[in-house]
Amino acid sequence: MKHPWKNTRENRVVLTAAAIAAALSLTAFSSPGHLTLSLPDTAKTDIVTGGGSVSVKSAFSVPQAGIERKEVPVTYAPAASEYDNKAVANVTDVLNLRAEPSLEGRVLGKCYRGAGGTVLEKKDGWTKIRSGGLEGWLKNDYLVFGQDIKPLAKELGLFTARVTTQTLHVRETPSTDAAIIGLAAADDYYPVLEESDGWIRVQLSSDTSGYISSQYAKVSLTPGKAVSMEAEQAALKTAESKEKKKEEEKPKYVINASSDEIYLMAACVMMESGSRSYDGQLAVASVIVNRVKSGRWGNSITDVIYADGQFPGATSGLLDKYLAKGPSSDALKAAKAALSGSNNIGDYLFFQSAKRADYNSYASYTVVDGNCFYKK
Repeated sequence: MKHPWKNTRENRVVLTAAAIAAALSLTAFSSPGHLTLSLPDTAKTDIVTGGGSVSVKSAFSVPQAGIERKEVPVTYAPAASEYDNKAVANVTDVLNLRAEPSLEGRVLGKCYRGAGGTVLEKKDGWTKIRSGGLEGWLKNDYLVFGQDIKPLAKELGLFTARVTTQTLHVRETPSTDAAIIGLAAADDYYPVLEESDGWIRVQLSSDTSGYISSQYAKVSLTPGKAVSMEAEQAALKTAESKEKKKEEEKPKYVINASSDEIYLMAACVMMESGSRSYDGQLAVASVIVNRVKSGRWGNSITDVIYADGQFPGATSGLLDKYLAKGPSSDALKAAKAALSGSNNIGDYLFFQSAKRADYNSYASYTVVDGNCFYKK
């Protein structure tokens, strides 16, 4: 009997076949003189050698062990946040919107406190945004982005509720049984003061708020819009021409006021007394001047208007609407007149809607066109 591993022609073939199987990382089953390999379908079969045969079978010609098919869960990317690709000016006064990412770039417009827009590009510490029909660059040092906008938006009241039905009742309290105090039209929008239990409290005017059903309104982040230089200057020039000022004459104001602050002050006057007479607008403007003089709320028009709790519309987002569309010529006229020394309310620092005034609690007061101006 020959030794099974004697160097014979037959065993040389077996060893060679085994080597092939090992090289291909395949499973080989052998018996004396016979080797079975599992190879792909393309392999030849039944290779016969001198003293034995090598039977090569296709890997797909024999039944394979069953493989359980498992469903792989599909994970979808989260929906884009409303804060994505947004930038908001985090300043106490105004931020210049420039044509180029440089402090030497031409000023295209102004972003007041809480204004911002959609991010278009970032470069060398600057961000290009689209806002209020303008596209320009803002310095990153004075901006917040993405999720960092959320706390600032809550602080400044940058959320608005847009009506999604044809008409919607505005109610005095959050109940369908409450008195109706107004109607909101389709696509109209209001600053959001709070949300709870299917209701949204919105600011209707400087001294009036009400509730609308959240089922028929959509709340979204709405930064203020950039104001173009042309719009600001045109509004100021119109006021000057109506006051018949000489172009070369510079007004002498009783307090310091830049053109930006005059525009801001006029927008605030418009917000507080837009539908009232010129006397009513002058009275509100006089309160702002009186407060700057007093120093109790700061030493500038900007400080006074944005002082905590003094002009609610300034921090709820209502003022942004008036800054974006521009104050009326009468409001600008009243603001400049008050800055020049005109005053129809004396030294009063406070005012309230006449219908909400608590006259018995005031040391003295006067009523001008629907507002009560008083001393505590």
